[in-house]
Amino acid sequence: MTRRRLYFLALFLGLAGQIWIAYSYKKLERREEAFNTCIFKQVTGIPCPSCGSIHSIVSILHGDLKKAFAENPLGFAGILIVAVIPYWILADLILGRESFYRFYLRINAFLKRKVVLFGLLFIVLLIWLVKLGIYFHFIH
Repeated sequence: MTRRRLYFLALFLGLAGQIWIAYSYKKLERREEAFNTCIFKQVTGIPCPSCGSIHSIVSILHGDLKKAFAENPLGFAGILIVAVIPYWILADLILGRESFYRFYLRINAFLKRKVVLFGLLFIVLLIWLVKLGIYFHFIH
């Protein structure tokens, strides 16, 4: 992926993520449920690995890290990505650097190692299985 395309895509998605978090934060502050966008859950009736991430991020913003971890540990990575990447890219653009692009190339090469990729997939699968166990425990 070219630097220009990466920066545009990551900046757009990062800012969209910030808007989505702000929207969800306001909805949850008013005790309203945020819009359910999980197609997987709508089709299968069971939560996907990322279900609960928005609730997790809102809990992090409230300082309730224990609740955030219980809702979805992936929320910690999500808030870090959404909070850091757009500003990192803006700093690169203003300062004429390519540090984010170099970071992307290193991460991309790192993730191409099968042991790393499968390790990360295993962690996500493990989190999902634990969440499903909790989900079915409370449903049935």
